[in-house]
Amino acid sequence: MHRFNEHHPEFKGFSDYYHREVFPLLAAQDGQRLEALRKAKLYGVGIAISALTVAVIGYVITKSLKLLVFAVFGGGAGVFALYARLMKSIRSETKDRIVGDICSYVGWTFQADVEDIPDLDLLATYGLLPKGYKIKPAGIVSLSTGKHASFEDQLSGEAHGAQFTSVEAHLQHKTDDSIRTAFRGQVMTLTFPQKFLGKTVVHRNKGILERKTFGDMKRVGLVDPVFEKYFDVFSTDQVEARYLLDPTFIQRIVDLEKSVDGTTIRFGFIDGQLLIVVGTPNRFEAGSMLKPLTSPERTQKILDEIGAVYDVVDGVMSSNR
Repeated sequence: MHRFNEHHPEFKGFSDYYHREVFPLLAAQDGQRLEALRKAKLYGVGIAISALTVAVIGYVITKSLKLLVFAVFGGGAGVFALYARLMKSIRSETKDRIVGDICSYVGWTFQADVEDIPDLDLLATYGLLPKGYKIKPAGIVSLSTGKHASFEDQLSGEAHGAQFTSVEAHLQHKTDDSIRTAFRGQVMTLTFPQKFLGKTVVHRNKGILERKTFGDMKRVGLVDPVFEKYFDVFSTDQVEARYLLDPTFIQRIVDLEKSVDGTTIRFGFIDGQLLIVVGTPNRFEAGSMLKPLTSPERTQKILDEIGAVYDVVDGVMSSNR
């Protein structure tokens, strides 16, 4: 029996739970994957032969290499689209099964479709996300503005006495000739039982472009040179800011990006909430459908990614603030 790397206390005993509750369901579903893969191979061969035939005939008639290349690439795109379509529902169900069951085991909830959409206006006001992404009821920004926000994979639960929600956000904007990513990563909200006296935000250090103020907040000088090398702190309450950003907390934040394989973490203590934004790769995906659904590597990868969420929550909450 495979033993998973249960690298958080909350994961202890998961290996036994997996083989008892999760493995049988994945094994039963793997038959659907194999059937879909068989169809993809069968139909894919037909598409490839047809595309090659068209390419050869077209080249003989026109002597055009462009037509030959177009037909070959078109056939390849058709095979890929067929494979994606046949595997779409299996991939989605596998993701829901593994991520959902891991979250259930640790007492969290998981939803692929996000209900608690982050307040992008608030996050932008405090410099934690780019400006101009206006939320509509479905969570999609009007394309007329040239900006688009999508959300997926909502995790929520309790850690160290604080309620938290984490969603994956993807912010894009249109240019004349392409669509660019403004941000991809995790947006987390931790709700504290007590309110803060002031507002404190932590941005990335901008070097020579550093500011003295941000809105009604003033720059806070800290004694930690490592922290100030990477971050700029602004607050309406200098005393509270120094209390919140004690040496233990500062060290955890400095180490945090490495633990979650993330970039450009920034955060703010605002109205009883700790808002955290950290760039990360796309997470909580089911992985390759060419491998058995019961492959231990598939589940371990998602277990590690949920462990990274624990790293964030533990890192900011375990200082008993």
